[in-house]
Amino acid sequence: MTPQPARRRAARLGFSHRLLLRLYPKQFRDSYGQDLLWQLEDMRDPGRANPIGLWFRGSWDLARSALGVRADSVRNCLFRTDQRLWARVTAGNIAAPNRGPNQSNVEMNMSAQRTRLQTVFGNLRHDLSFAIRMLLKNPMFTAAAVLTLALGIGLNAAVFSAVNAMLFRPLPGVVNDGELVHLYRDWPGMSWGSNSIPHYQDIRDRVEAFDGQVLAWTFAPVSLSADGVNERIMANMVSANYFDVLGAAPILGRGFLPNEANDPGAHRVIVLGHSFWQGRFGGDPSVVGRTVTLNGQSWMVVGVAKEGFKGTMPMIDPPMYVPLMMQRELIPGYDLIVARGNNWMNVVGRLAPGVTTDLCRQHLDATVLQLRDDHPDHYDNNGISMVPQAEAGLHPMIRSAQVGMSALTMVVVAFLLMIACINVANLFLARAGERRKEMGIRLSLGAKRSRIITQLLTESLLFATIACAAGLILAYWAVGFANTLTLPMDFPVDFDLTLDRNVLLFSAALSVLTGILFGLAPALQASRPDTVTSLKGEASREPGGKHRLVRTLVVLQTALSIVLLISSGLFLRGLQSATNVDKGFDENNLLLASVDPGLQGYDRERSEVFYRELTAGLSALPGVEAVGFARMVPLTLNSSDQGVGIPGYEPGPDESMSIRYNIVTSGYFVAMGIPMLSGRPFLDMDDRDGAPVLIVNQQFVNRFWPGEDVVGRIVRTGGEEREIVGVVPTGKYFSLGEEPSAFMYLPQSQDWSYPMTAHVRTTGDPNELAVSVRREVQRLDASMPVADLRTMTNTLGVSLFPARLGGAALGIFGILGMILAAVGIYSVMAYSVSQRTHEIGIRVALGAATGAVVGMVIKKGMTMVGVGVVLGAGLALGAGNLMQGMIYGVSAIDPITFLGVPSVLCTVALLATYLPARRAASIDPMKALRAE
Repeated sequence: MTPQPARRRAARLGFSHRLLLRLYPKQFRDSYGQDLLWQLEDMRDPGRANPIGLWFRGSWDLARSALGVRADSVRNCLFRTDQRLWARVTAGNIAAPNRGPNQSNVEMNMSAQRTRLQTVFGNLRHDLSFAIRMLLKNPMFTAAAVLTLALGIGLNAAVFSAVNAMLFRPLPGVVNDGELVHLYRDWPGMSWGSNSIPHYQDIRDRVEAFDGQVLAWTFAPVSLSADGVNERIMANMVSANYFDVLGAAPILGRGFLPNEANDPGAHRVIVLGHSFWQGRFGGDPSVVGRTVTLNGQSWMVVGVAKEGFKGTMPMIDPPMYVPLMMQRELIPGYDLIVARGNNWMNVVGRLAPGVTTDLCRQHLDATVLQLRDDHPDHYDNNGISMVPQAEAGLHPMIRSAQVGMSALTMVVVAFLLMIACINVANLFLARAGERRKEMGIRLSLGAKRSRIITQLLTESLLFATIACAAGLILAYWAVGFANTLTLPMDFPVDFDLTLDRNVLLFSAALSVLTGILFGLAPALQASRPDTVTSLKGEASREPGGKHRLVRTLVVLQTALSIVLLISSGLFLRGLQSATNVDKGFDENNLLLASVDPGLQGYDRERSEVFYRELTAGLSALPGVEAVGFARMVPLTLNSSDQGVGIPGYEPGPDESMSIRYNIVTSGYFVAMGIPMLSGRPFLDMDDRDGAPVLIVNQQFVNRFWPGEDVVGRIVRTGGEEREIVGVVPTGKYFSLGEEPSAFMYLPQSQDWSYPMTAHVRTTGDPNELAVSVRREVQRLDASMPVADLRTMTNTLGVSLFPARLGGAALGIFGILGMILAAVGIYSVMAYSVSQRTHEIGIRVALGAATGAVVGMVIKKGMTMVGVGVVLGAGLALGAGNLMQGMIYGVSAIDPITFLGVPSVLCTVALLATYLPARRAASIDPMKALRAE
């Protein structure tokens, strides 16, 4: 009796055969499917010897036969179409006694066409079948070629998915995003400024090109209490028409109503983001109508945004949306609804039907003239810039860097793919040499060269197709890893990289291109009509010597590797320089913690007491050296600026007088390790009852009073005159790559700010104090959320993230390129040695020394490498000049990189050449001669 496990295994084998029958057309299955299963019944018998092997053979026969039946089905369909066409052509002359010459010519043409189609389908079927047999015949060759190509195609697909998400993919969940334009205020020296609420309202109501379809949005921190959990999140504060303009109706409940654009402070309603609804509220549909506590007040949830919708910033997934008219409740202490000069909003408009961007620009220019007449103090030297959605990217300010980095990365992975293609081309050339006798016989029997080239290209395209499938699996893993990356930011970043239709089409086109690229040269080489030599069996020709094509490919591969490695080296050197650049402060042993009493309903008096007690409590913690507070943390892509007036200074016609600033407490400079070049830091006496003061950096001095002592000078800013009491060194404030810029500091006690970040200087590891800092805040107010509790080193990851990500990617790509180059050189030299066995055997038999044989082989290999290094270094010079704007503090002809990289590659190439050379020197001459 057959054991039960064996019966189950046989049943599973039979089930797999029934699944394979689905590959056949339905009509074929109905007619012959049962017969095929009966023929395969023996393979289900567990008593037969080697049932697994028989199952594999049956499965292979089914799959191959299905391919042929499908091809015949398509061909017959085309033939039936031709016959119907012929019937329509001749239908008008059925009753004619004789058919004229035109009908005969048409019939002959149709017959010839059918013959050609039969030939094409027959050849395709034969070529595919033959290519599959060759693929299975040499599994090691197949694995090497497929894996090499899969690496190149997979990396290209993964990188393109990131580029596609940043530059090309439409805004998710937004209707017709091609009609959207982003609007910015421009001043001299600042082309992409933010907008105030009154300015937004004027654009909405006055510009006919938008027909009122204009929205405004910005992020605002809020304190959320729900289900007993207190936290600070970044809400998206939006105009009431936000969802209507974008055409993104919520999936549950409603968006904001038109009347919620009026009556400031009267509409405490929110719409939850879909991801936040799923994570924080468990996807509960009954959340609509519930109340939550924001900033100590009750707000009603009126809707849930649809899945995937993120607004106009596709990589930020807002937790919730709140009405713009609730600004005073969301940002206590400020009334920005009527403040025309306070620019902090992003504005996006939708073009009305039939309106072009050129016409819209004309309308915007006309509106600026109207506003200049109505509000001359606010529009005397500025206008409105417009950027279409397709060109906006993350922000126009970093658009060029975005495009440049994307282009650089795509070029790098394209070089990597070319190196992989050259490796595979060398493998195919080596196999072409082994098949030269086969090709000679086929040519001597009358086969056309074009037919052989077609068949060989079919093989290479099949390899590329399989490699594409494997590469997409690699890309899927890479994209999944990228989506898990997080940034030390308040904003909920969601990269959302996917292998969408654009990526799949790109990968398919890439696989076809690579199949032709690495298959054409070997096909041309293998089909050369040298039939006499081939039939004599002299198929082995030394690739490193007589085959110029192989030598050319090795040189090209080395050159591309040098370009790739030098580019990666320059970028990594730039990253190292960026990490070590003087930032103007000491980021080591510094802990950050952000608190906002205003979100808890504190007024200014209570907040002053809270900050004073928190400073004292944090200063008393063991290991704390200094404590200071600041409105903004440098190098976190946040900045605020305001205009300044310098007595006696006349600005140039295009000179911007808007200067970045920060609001800090008296202990800030000590906590940050910022020395005073002259004057003094802020003191307790610099309160709201004292004389207005400020501290400036050295670049501020160099710009307005070069070479002078500025302590005691007066600067007019924020509507009042302030005295300069101190000067500090110039640092980095917005990004590491910025040019030295003027900067000023205002005391919090005179320019009040509720949200502040504690900067705690420690003697040891700042992470060890994180729990103590949180406990100290909770001691003062148990409901006060603490945000951004992390070290300054981690915080700087925001500014360094693009450079680190690019450096890591380019470093990995460079190492892979070097490995591929080494494998290519090794494979060529190893094949060269194997083909020169007879020659080397004779040399050894005649007394050639081992060193001479090794030197001969190494000389040939390193000559090709040397030529490639020189060529690649020249190309790398041009690439370095193009990269100059993307690297920090490193010259495009950095000597360390240009000397170190070729040295490393030459060392690796020498090793890859030495191993075959040693094998050549150990050849037994008698065995070599007998083998020939």
